[in-house]
Amino acid sequence: MQLNTVKQTPILITGSHRSGTTWVGNILKQVPNVYYIHEPLTPNSITRSELNTDIWYKYYNPNQKYEQPEKVHNELFKGKYPLSAVFDFKKRLPHTDYRNPGGIYDGQFDLKYTKWRATAYLDSIKLKLKGISENEIIPLIKDPIALTAAEWLYHTWHTKNVLLIRHPAAFVSSLKRLDWRFNFENFTQQSDLMERFLEPFRSQIENPPTDPIDEAALVWTCLTEIILQYKKLYPNWIYIRHEDLSNDPFNQYRMLFKKLDLPFTKNAENAIRSTTNTNNSSDVIKKGKVHQLNRDSRANISNWKNRLTASEINQIKIITKSTADHFYSDAEW
Repeated sequence: MQLNTVKQTPILITGSHRSGTTWVGNILKQVPNVYYIHEPLTPNSITRSELNTDIWYKYYNPNQKYEQPEKVHNELFKGKYPLSAVFDFKKRLPHTDYRNPGGIYDGQFDLKYTKWRATAYLDSIKLKLKGISENEIIPLIKDPIALTAAEWLYHTWHTKNVLLIRHPAAFVSSLKRLDWRFNFENFTQQSDLMERFLEPFRSQIENPPTDPIDEAALVWTCLTEIILQYKKLYPNWIYIRHEDLSNDPFNQYRMLFKKLDLPFTKNAENAIRSTTNTNNSSDVIKKGKVHQLNRDSRANISNWKNRLTASEINQIKIITKSTADHFYSDAEW
């Protein structure tokens, strides 16, 4: 692989799921020559037909070569999304569902994933219609599930990595609202991931809790522990707490744009204003809606206090404490 075939340095926005990666990605893509690449390493997402993995948080070893994933990303980074990927129905469905306990995939989100693929293709066409050349494209990966591939992306393409951290109680309350569960086979089936990052939690992972609150708290601990280890190894990466972005969005985003060498455009400023305005609802209006970007961002910070009971909050604090203490003080509980 020739790295110099990608002219502009790609940007990676990652973190745990429900940590604000979609919000940040939507703000950054307001820059005209940024090519937004939606979750290429998420199962059943835009690269399903090329990568065809059922594992969530698949680990990519930075010291190993992955011929097909490298080829796919090289093409994506040039703004080339294959039309065939939109209509590859044979490979578009996962064989199993490692997102939820039980492992049975029911295909309920298939239409949404197909729409993502079609959007990726249309976005690649729009770049050409805008007259943006391959050399001018700034690839932007928005993918929380790429957290375990962050090192590989960094060492292979020298990506500018932005990692988002969110309060454990906010993360758990979000999963509770959506009734999202997690199958820990995603971790146990990956011995290299376990040995590399999750050895201290092996016992809990191999014998996971059945209570949804305890389960979500353990997921947060595992994913945020990975971020904590990255922070020690790669202090040059950008680490942002979701709460800091929400509390002071304009100043925080200005600093982020500066660190990424992106122009702070009028469109970006308008997008920040519309997604954080105090006139917006503080919480999701429609039940079961995954993303509602337009919120009263400051009020949204503490929504978890209304969604969780005092007992649940205490459970979460106990389970996550060893990792959470690195990012949140007792006063923030």
